[in-house]
Amino acid sequence: MAKRASITSITDTAANKWAKEAEERQAVYCKRIPGFHLTKLKSGAVWRYRYTDGTGKRRTATIGKLVHLEADEAAKVALAWREGEADPLQEKAHSRHIRKQEAATAEQRTLRHYLENRYKPLMDKTWQPTPAKINYSRIKGHFADLLDRDMATINKQDIHAWQAHCEAPKAKGGRGLRYKTIERTYSSLKTLLRQAVKDDVLEVDPLERFTLETASMDEQERINADPKKAERRMLTADEVAGISEGLEAFAEELRAERRNSRQHGKAYLPDLDDRTMPHWFIPFCQLAMRTGLRPGDLYSLTWDELNIKFGRLTKITEKSKHMRRKKRDPIAVDLRLNDGTLAIMKTWWKEQGKPEEGLVFPSPRTGRELDRKAHIKPWTRVKRLGGLPDNLNFYAFRHHFISAMIKANVPILTVAKMVGQKDATMIQEYYGHLCEDQALEALDIVAASLSGGEKLNKGAVL
Repeated sequence: MAKRASITSITDTAANKWAKEAEERQAVYCKRIPGFHLTKLKSGAVWRYRYTDGTGKRRTATIGKLVHLEADEAAKVALAWREGEADPLQEKAHSRHIRKQEAATAEQRTLRHYLENRYKPLMDKTWQPTPAKINYSRIKGHFADLLDRDMATINKQDIHAWQAHCEAPKAKGGRGLRYKTIERTYSSLKTLLRQAVKDDVLEVDPLERFTLETASMDEQERINADPKKAERRMLTADEVAGISEGLEAFAEELRAERRNSRQHGKAYLPDLDDRTMPHWFIPFCQLAMRTGLRPGDLYSLTWDELNIKFGRLTKITEKSKHMRRKKRDPIAVDLRLNDGTLAIMKTWWKEQGKPEEGLVFPSPRTGRELDRKAHIKPWTRVKRLGGLPDNLNFYAFRHHFISAMIKANVPILTVAKMVGQKDATMIQEYYGHLCEDQALEALDIVAASLSGGEKLNKGAVL
């Protein structure tokens, strides 16, 4: 078979030989393609193409190095430029511009860039401060290995590896996290990616159809076992008495401390001896026990929401305020206060100067909203004074509120609405064990209704 003819007069053998012998800046030109030549530089020999641009100016474009391109490969590029009557330098400049644009776009699409420059400011603007801070820290901490990745390139292998690391025991270098924590964290990332699509940063969510791997059998059994079931109960009579004693002792200690301070150079401090409630935690605790409101909802509660005149509490829960971002109605708690609860809150209202607006439990120092953990210190003190167990959580008030209503046969859906749940799912899942007695009572009622022994055909008796 005849050897295919070369399109350039410069052969590979001649080019390599010339490159070894030529001095810097020397050039050898092709006799078949005008302008195509090989130039010797300090870094080695390079293929180039010399041409005249549209303005009549002589220009030289570099095709590539001899060590990377054979003679015919370089000649084809030069010939294509010549026959296409294109400006190679303009084409290269355009290509560089496109590459720079793509690099800049990829930089803007990194998880870190979007999180810091778009998503965090959005959360700060539209979320409650605490959830926004927690969500930001969760994404940044859990997905540190993905922060400098283009979000469009995040794939299921990345998430599988992350999930495996989260589930692995700490003794083996993992995080040792529970499955629900992993689900919640992954949901945070998914929400960010969906927002990136809305912001036109991403064309599609790269994890749109991806779901986490199923929890292990051990984890499923642990979830079903519900180790916190024992906490979801009514307070005992001794615990209720201890809380009452602890609050009274707490109030008296505060009055004694204030008397001592006033007698020792701080007479400017208000006298607390005539105060029924010398500290915000006292009505805070009472309202938590009597309404089942979460601490976060109590911190943000205003006098507009707690209407003393009409004895009604109407509160949009903090946990549901994010629904406004999705143009959905948030969940509201609407309670009519009984006489005892109303009397307690009226006393606090009067001792606060009968405010018409503002926070029900403002910071005594700043007047602004208290820190979300401000109740922990006085609660610890009340437990000590009332002889209560150290592990009695403040959230026990909410458990008591729900449990007491279930025990009183209040319909589960009604209970759900009273504690700020959109449906009865949570109540059934976490407090369903309290309904067992009701089921037995129901069976007794049915049995009693049949005790008359109604006769059926053929003398059969129920």
